[in-house]
Amino acid sequence: MTKSKSFPVFLKSITIQGFKSFADRVKLELGHGLSVVVGPNGSGKSNVADAIRWVLGEQSAKTLRGNKMEDVIFAGSSARRPVGMAEVSLVFDNSTGIFPLEFQEVTITRRVYRDGEGQYFINKTQCRLRDIQELFMDTGAGKEGFSIIGQGRVEEILNQKAEERRTLIEEAAGITKYRLRKREALKRLDDTERNLERLRDILNEIEGQIEPLSIQAAKAQEAMDLAAQQRELEIQVVLGSLQEVGGKLKSGTQEVKDLRLDLTSISGEINKGESKSIQYKVQLNELEERIQNQQESNYILEQKLNNIGQELRVSQERESYLGEKINRASNEVLDFEEKVEQSRKELEALEGRRNLLLKTIRESRKSLEQVEENLAKAKEDGGIEDTEKFRKNLKETQDQLANILSLLNQNQQELRSLEASKKELVDEKNNKEETKDSYLEQSQLLRDQIRALEDLEQQGRKGCKTLEKELSNLRQQYELISQEYSNWQRSLEKKQAHYHALKNLEDNLEGYSRGVRELIKARKNQLTFSQEICGTVGELIQVEKTYETAIEIALGQGIQNIVTTTERAAKEAVNYLKTKKLGRATFLPLDVIRGGRLTIPSEVIEDSGFLGIAVDLISFSEKYRKAVESLLGRIIIVRDMNAATGIARKMGYRARIVTLDGDQVHPGGSLTGGSLQKRGSNLLGRSREIQTLEEEISSLLSKGKEMQKKGEELATQVKKTEETLTKEIQTIQKYKEELAVLRTQEKNLLEELVLRVEAEIQILNTRLSVLQEREKELEEQADQLQIEKERLSNEVKKGEENLRNQEERSYQARLEAEKLQETLTREMVQGARWEQELEQGEKRIKEVEEFLQGSQEALKEKNIELAQLQENKNTLHGEQEKWESEKRELEENLFQAQEKLITLRKERENISRIITEQEEEISHQRQECQKLENKIHNLEIKIARWETEWETHSKRLEEEFQLTEEEALAYQWEGEYKELSTKLQEIKRRLDSLGPVNQAAIEEYPKLQQRYDFLSEQKEDLEEAQTSLHTLIGELDKTMSERFAEGFRGVNEAFQVVFKELFNGGHAELRLVEPKNLLETGVEIIAQPPGKKPQLLSLLSGGERALTAIGLLFALLRVKPSPFCVLDEIEASLDDANVKRFAQYIRRLSHSTQFLVISHRKGTMEAADVLYGIAMEESGVSKLLTVELANENESAMIS
Repeated sequence: MTKSKSFPVFLKSITIQGFKSFADRVKLELGHGLSVVVGPNGSGKSNVADAIRWVLGEQSAKTLRGNKMEDVIFAGSSARRPVGMAEVSLVFDNSTGIFPLEFQEVTITRRVYRDGEGQYFINKTQCRLRDIQELFMDTGAGKEGFSIIGQGRVEEILNQKAEERRTLIEEAAGITKYRLRKREALKRLDDTERNLERLRDILNEIEGQIEPLSIQAAKAQEAMDLAAQQRELEIQVVLGSLQEVGGKLKSGTQEVKDLRLDLTSISGEINKGESKSIQYKVQLNELEERIQNQQESNYILEQKLNNIGQELRVSQERESYLGEKINRASNEVLDFEEKVEQSRKELEALEGRRNLLLKTIRESRKSLEQVEENLAKAKEDGGIEDTEKFRKNLKETQDQLANILSLLNQNQQELRSLEASKKELVDEKNNKEETKDSYLEQSQLLRDQIRALEDLEQQGRKGCKTLEKELSNLRQQYELISQEYSNWQRSLEKKQAHYHALKNLEDNLEGYSRGVRELIKARKNQLTFSQEICGTVGELIQVEKTYETAIEIALGQGIQNIVTTTERAAKEAVNYLKTKKLGRATFLPLDVIRGGRLTIPSEVIEDSGFLGIAVDLISFSEKYRKAVESLLGRIIIVRDMNAATGIARKMGYRARIVTLDGDQVHPGGSLTGGSLQKRGSNLLGRSREIQTLEEEISSLLSKGKEMQKKGEELATQVKKTEETLTKEIQTIQKYKEELAVLRTQEKNLLEELVLRVEAEIQILNTRLSVLQEREKELEEQADQLQIEKERLSNEVKKGEENLRNQEERSYQARLEAEKLQETLTREMVQGARWEQELEQGEKRIKEVEEFLQGSQEALKEKNIELAQLQENKNTLHGEQEKWESEKRELEENLFQAQEKLITLRKERENISRIITEQEEEISHQRQECQKLENKIHNLEIKIARWETEWETHSKRLEEEFQLTEEEALAYQWEGEYKELSTKLQEIKRRLDSLGPVNQAAIEEYPKLQQRYDFLSEQKEDLEEAQTSLHTLIGELDKTMSERFAEGFRGVNEAFQVVFKELFNGGHAELRLVEPKNLLETGVEIIAQPPGKKPQLLSLLSGGERALTAIGLLFALLRVKPSPFCVLDEIEASLDDANVKRFAQYIRRLSHSTQFLVISHRKGTMEAADVLYGIAMEESGVSKLLTVELANENESAMIS
């Protein structure tokens, strides 16, 4: 096969790394013509098509045969770990300028990481997905169109309905973008028509509102002008009252100021006295501290004195103990000297016996030589040489046997002697070990006692620390409770003073007008009409603190209105005030008063700032409802000014609205607000505050009793803790003394054990070791001698038998020889015994010398020990003299310290007396202060009443007119007040005649007119847009119909040609289901393979259907060609004959289009210019094998 090179290569290479099964980097170098990717099922060959589709911008993980985009990253295998990134790059030839870039090659790269981050690159420059999509637009090579035809596309065409199949023609005709533009235009048209309909409804509604609102605005303007005149007149009335009360306040305040100067003078004297008292108290505290320090110093001196006394006693006990040890060591030295003397005497006796034995042995040897000479002579005389020969041999053997027997005897005797010596040593050692164990038991007992005392001492120390900490905490608590008690006294005095002041105000009816006060007094005096007086409104209602300000503002002077049971009683009260000239009052007769409530719209109730109608937010008896409703039934309480203005608009400015802060919106739209002056208790809050103060005072009194009780308990605890701490310290000191004695005893016991008993045991162990070694040597020697004895006994028996035979021949000679031989033997045995005794004596001498040497060394050590003990005793004696001196010095210091403590205590008593006298003087001065304070208090009550009146007028100026007194002076009335009142009544009458007005209309009318004009202009714009969109949709429908018709003709003609080429004959065509409805018509496929009738696609055989669908795809490629095309196993369902036709057809097309086919069919492989093999030599990892086919010769190249 030859490769065509009539067109430039478009897709030059594909590089894949970490994508799906391609764990390692692989690169497909693509050339001209037909390239085929082959491989067994599951090898990953379709992943090549997925990689191309992915790098061109595919966003659907499902299309890429995954669940999420991270699934395209190599997930690892049994032998490999997962990778963190997938990357695919496509290199395109741009020599023809298909891409609008000034590069001969264009590289498109896509990369994704496991954390989901994705990146796109054009020629290694990062870009957006949209940049890549725009780059491939109108090139025919993007992920849309027919450049990539996957496995399911053929099956999709076969299963599509006619209406769905038309989308293939639309893609080929390029009308998808027009359909998208039409869809957007229809959506915009729908939105425009909905907006237009809504505008028409709004304009109709506004047209019905605009005329009445213009009338309301004119009426509201007139009402505003009259309200302004009314406001000015009312300011002038209030200002006159304010100035009258101000004069009274000025004179009263000056008098209080003068009294306070006198009070300040006396308070200064008190402060000076208290200052001196504090200085004396400071001195007293310093003295207390010095006394405490002196007591502690005395205690430390006493402790040191006790410690020295204890050390002195311990030293004396050690000196006594050392004396005992010296006596014991002296006795031991005498014992050792006695033993040394005995050993020397024994050594002298042993040496005398040795010399005697040496002399005896020499004499025995001379006698033995004489016997041997006589025996030799007897043998010569008797002629018994042969017998003598036998006898000689027997004698030699017998001598050897006698020697062995003698040695055995000596061996046994020495063993018995060693055993006895050993037993003595073992017994002596056991006695010493028992003594040692006894000492150790005593030492262990002492250590146990020491540990027990140390634990007790440690526990005592911890207990002391705990007690010290507890004592410190208790003292701090006592100081805190004392301070808290002082604060409590001040707080109680302050609240009691405040309570008495408020109670006085309430009893004197301060804050009420004169008329109201007189009527309440009359009720108390039980006048006839007064029995029907129920009380003031302020007395009859109960208000939560949250609503106090709002309700007080809402009531205004109405809080002083008097409720009566009947109108008659109200008239009698009025006559009483007139007759007595006691002032004025307003009455609310329950039998004639009419209550009333506002009707609140639901939209107001649902407002988050709405709190309720004023009458619903307070508590009162139901029988007073009409009276209370007449004042508060038409007033709304809201959260703040924003809520007030909003609700006022909703109510049409027909109601009075008050906020929690006291700001107001009046009917008609006027606003009152700002900051309220800080005042004393108001009429509503005064009773509540008195009750609160009573509760607080009661609570404080209970708390004071608790604090007093707690203080007494703490004082008792401090005392008990101090006593316990002292006892603990004494107990610890006792433990210390006992520990010192026990440790001395333990030390002495251990020294006794180490210096004497262990040394003696060591000597015994050494001697025992020597005896045991000797015993072992003797036992080994006895074994050898026994063996030699048995051998020699046998030889003696044999020699005796030989001798008897010889003696028969020489009896007389033998008798004589035997006598001599017997004598010789006896002499030899006796000599052996003496030599054995000599040897034992030599050994005993050696042992005595060794013992003597050891005893002398031990004696030397004992003498050294004795000298050391004597030196220790002398040292202790010196220390005792030193401690005696220190003890005398400490006793002198302690005496002086106790004298100093007595002096400090006397000084403390003197200062305490001065403090008592100073505090009595201060008490007298405080009584003078109290008298002045009472005078000031009475004046301040009057001032408070004047301030209440002044505040009432000032409050009205501030809250109702938003003016200060200085600002109100600008409205000063110059004429008669009667004329002022007449003018004010006329203005009110004119305002009443106007009736309800809509103040908001003044602002709402121009706004509504402006809104009407604006919406009318918008309506016109939307109507123009509606017309334009209808025109655009018509033009798009026309363009899509024309392009669809043109595209259908082209695809149908191409399909007929391709079908004939694929089937080698026959006929096929596309038919429109609704030829007159080109925008919606479906498309049917009619096919007539060679030798068959024309029929629908669904009636063909499986292979014919598949090849027909492939033919349609190739026809679409002819109409809308692509520079390259990827086919992913689209011929999988064809039989071998049709595969061969398919391959031949692609072969022809490859002269003009670059093909990359993924297949496992032989016919397709045979038509390929280049084969790319995909294999999985390693589990889960795809590998690339490239084979170029040229001139029917294969050359394999693995990459």
